[in-house]
Amino acid sequence: MFYMQKRKIPIFWFGGILAVFLGISTSVSSSGEKGGELFATVDGYNITEAVYFSALQAEAKRRYYHGRITDERLAELKKDVAKNLIDQVLLINEAERLGLVPDFKKIELALEQFDQRYAEDEAWQKDRDRVLPQLKKQFESRELVTLLEKKVRSEFVLTDALKREFYNENPELFIFPERKKVSLILKKVPPTSLSEEWEAAKDLLVSLSERIASGEEFSELAKKYSDDETASLGGDMGYQHKGMLHKDVEEVLSKLDLGELSKPIRLLQGYVLVRIEEVVPAQKIAYKDAEQQVTQLLSRKLSDERWANLLKKLRNDSVVVTF
Repeated sequence: MFYMQKRKIPIFWFGGILAVFLGISTSVSSSGEKGGELFATVDGYNITEAVYFSALQAEAKRRYYHGRITDERLAELKKDVAKNLIDQVLLINEAERLGLVPDFKKIELALEQFDQRYAEDEAWQKDRDRVLPQLKKQFESRELVTLLEKKVRSEFVLTDALKREFYNENPELFIFPERKKVSLILKKVPPTSLSEEWEAAKDLLVSLSERIASGEEFSELAKKYSDDETASLGGDMGYQHKGMLHKDVEEVLSKLDLGELSKPIRLLQGYVLVRIEEVVPAQKIAYKDAEQQVTQLLSRKLSDERWANLLKKLRNDSVVVTF
């Protein structure tokens, strides 16, 4: 069944209004070149070419600003803008069908703030009385869509059964990654130092490596020679998982065996020695410990699905004619 009615709140394109009335221009043809010709009808509601070209102009500026728009990009841009305009009509129509009402006090406040923002702008003052009613309708349209989205996205019930099913079907989302307990000795070198200073730092760490290999304690040497904040802890960095350390250090760690000492690694702040003290394998997080995360992820999934399904239904049930 096709739902059709007379429009109470016309559709406008906020960025397009600004582009036309505040003198913003892009490489896309101006809406001023088009009159009242129709671009499309959606369930009996007309979208004019003026609205379409204003929307196209505003979106082109947002995406590419001063960048060149290729023919391929322009074709994609036109398709996206048309789709978004049609969706906006469908969503406003659905919001009205459900009896949703904009917050008019909120809209009046937004209009006042907008008016104050451009109070000194000559172009705005010239067209203010003509544009304000259109802005009000735009704000009302946007508010209706916001209310509809909030309503649709929130209308689901999370049961324990649903959460457990999601947890069991997505085990990869609830894994505590492998952790490595790492010790470090850092010899800082200012980035602008001469090569001799860098070589001296490297030589020091080579000598410390030899002393560790001869039986001296890593932690004691770290306390004495390391410039890192972990020096007082004997170089103990605690448990680290992938992504926590510098990529060059992680690459070295990935090739070290437990207890094996690295060669000196050059970083921006100096040279480091690292050693793996312990490895804790990846572990699945128990449901009771993952329940909060399960709730967040599943809520987001269901919310996105409900919104996508509504758009799909509205598109399928609508009558759209383009010219």
